[in-house]
Amino acid sequence: MSKDGDEEPNGERIAGSVTPDDVGPPSRHRVTYGPAAVVVGFLVGLTLLALAFTVTWGPGSGAGIFVMALLYGSLIGASTALPLGIAIGLLLRPVRNQWVHVGAFFAVFTAAAFLIATALSPSTAIAENLPVALLMGGVASVARASIWKLVRVQ
Repeated sequence: MSKDGDEEPNGERIAGSVTPDDVGPPSRHRVTYGPAAVVVGFLVGLTLLALAFTVTWGPGSGAGIFVMALLYGSLIGASTALPLGIAIGLLLRPVRNQWVHVGAFFAVFTAAAFLIATALSPSTAIAENLPVALLMGGVASVARASIWKLVRVQ
């Protein structure tokens, strides 16, 4: 056996052992997206949330509720969801798999929405905030998936 203990006495390598010589140079690929992708993702998410709000308001809500949801949602989303989405996108730059990005957007936005709703809700039943959090996470993941073709993997 060698002094590193990664070879059998007959000279064969032990499965799963890796030496620094076996590892190539670090992967230099990265996922990039431009301002257009950020704007498209934000607008898709904003529109989906406004639609969800309008539908839950009731059958007679009409265009007025939709426009109000768009206006208020754009103000709130620009200060909360947009920076969070940009931060997640920047952190995920080394990850090539687009499905990982979509899943991460779902997980992070669901967790953030759940924590914020739980902190601000007057309700003592924490489970009441879960549907809203899942809606937020689902919309964020659909918004991220909507920019799939605008993303470049270098």
